[in-house]
Amino acid sequence: MEKEQEHAINRFFSSGLKLHHLRILAVLAELKQVKLVADAFHVSQPAVSKHIAEMERALGVDLVRRVGQRIEFTPFGNVLSHRAREILHQLNRARKDFDSLLSGTTGKLSLGVATTVTPVLVPEAIAAFHHRAPNVAVTLMEGTADRLMPLLDGRQLDCVVGRAAAPPDLPALRDMPIATDPLVLVVSRQHPLAFRMTPEWQDLEGSQWVLPSPSSPVFHALERLLRSHGMALPGGGIQSTSLLANAGLIARTALLGLLPRTLAVRYVAEGRLSIVPLDMSSLLERIYLVWHRENDNPALPLMKEALEYCGRIYGSPGRA
Repeated sequence: MEKEQEHAINRFFSSGLKLHHLRILAVLAELKQVKLVADAFHVSQPAVSKHIAEMERALGVDLVRRVGQRIEFTPFGNVLSHRAREILHQLNRARKDFDSLLSGTTGKLSLGVATTVTPVLVPEAIAAFHHRAPNVAVTLMEGTADRLMPLLDGRQLDCVVGRAAAPPDLPALRDMPIATDPLVLVVSRQHPLAFRMTPEWQDLEGSQWVLPSPSSPVFHALERLLRSHGMALPGGGIQSTSLLANAGLIARTALLGLLPRTLAVRYVAEGRLSIVPLDMSSLLERIYLVWHRENDNPALPLMKEALEYCGRIYGSPGRA
């Protein structure tokens, strides 16, 4: 190949080739007639012929030849039209991917969850979200509010579901209530409190507890509640953030513990635990969704919808 022609071809592929050239070649490969191509693009036949001539002149080779009223590609034309179809197919896929990103049906979403809301509401919400957006990769991080909120503020999480609203000292965070799922006091079926129809707060005096992390909002709320009844948490006991382990420990020991009502009723139905009918409504019964005000992840609105929807079904609505 002569240097001059080689330079011309390089110029054509680097700057001369236009998207409308590719579309004309792709449609011409299918329809085989300039007239039909012109009709498809709603232009004149000379306009289509002009674009073909532009490409041939820039490349220095013939791309088509006429056979009666039909057009046949030369070997050069076959190569270019084949690649044109491939490129247009990839562009179409890119457009669909772009639409998916805009609609929130693909991409990634990271969700922080407080331990005490994980068992029922969150799995149901993620399942509903996955049904709407099966191509979004969801990352779930479980922890306490004091750990999750700074990560959310630092944009390392897209949203947090927990029993705490957005902290006042993190003004970039926004929140909304999505459900209520009260924490209830549970004991084993053999515990003396399981047989008390009208227990008193003083009946808890001296009992050991399975407690959440001392840094968690639930721990501090429990301390305040007991203090209001003239009591304090005794020493000893067990600290655990695993609700599954907590339920097993309570079922096998004389320990007291807290579980979300939505989970506790399942253990009650299985005959493993009993709910002690004391008023625990001050223990952060409302569930919040918290997010960063500048978060533009298109998947986040879909997750909000899923959480609100499941909040209405699996717990009392947050705004009730």
